[in-house]
Amino acid sequence: MEQLDLTSAKRKRGEHDTQVIYERLRREKAADYYTVLQSLVPTLFPKATRSKIVEETIRYIKHLEGKLEFLKQQQRVEPAQPIQLTQRNRTSTVDLAVSGNMTLFAMSFTSRPGLLCRVLQVFETHFADVLTATIVLASDISWITVTAWEVGASVDRIKRDLMAI
Repeated sequence: MEQLDLTSAKRKRGEHDTQVIYERLRREKAADYYTVLQSLVPTLFPKATRSKIVEETIRYIKHLEGKLEFLKQQQRVEPAQPIQLTQRNRTSTVDLAVSGNMTLFAMSFTSRPGLLCRVLQVFETHFADVLTATIVLASDISWITVTAWEVGASVDRIKRDLMAI
C-alpha cells in the first residue's frame, strides 16, 4: 500500500509539472500577443501596461472602424450626374460640372496679369481643396480649369466670386 501512495504522489507531481509547463507556455503566448498589439497600435509607448495596451487597442480599432465607415460612405457616391451651370458676363464665362464629390470649373476671361492668382484666391477663401488647375492662353483669352474636391454648398459662392473677377 505504501508503494501505491508513492506512485500516486509521483503522478500528482508529474501532472503538476505538466500544468506548470502549460501555464508557462500560455503566459509566453499571451506576452507575445501583447507585444504584437503594442507594435500595431501607434499611440502606445514601449513601457505600456497590459491594461493600457488593451484599452488603446480597443480605442484604435474603434477609430479604424469609423475611418472605414467614412471611406465606405465616400465610395457610395451617387452615380455621376453632371450638372451644367453656365453664367456669362461680357468678358468672362464660368461653367461648372458637379459629379459626386468633384467639381470642375471651366472659365474663360480676358487675359490680364495676375488672373490665375485671383482665381485660386477665390478657392482658398472658400477653403476648397484644389486638385488641379490649368491655364491656356489664346490671343487675349485665358482659359482656366480648376478641379476641386468636396466643394459642397460653396459652389454658388465660388461661382459668384469668380464672375466678379
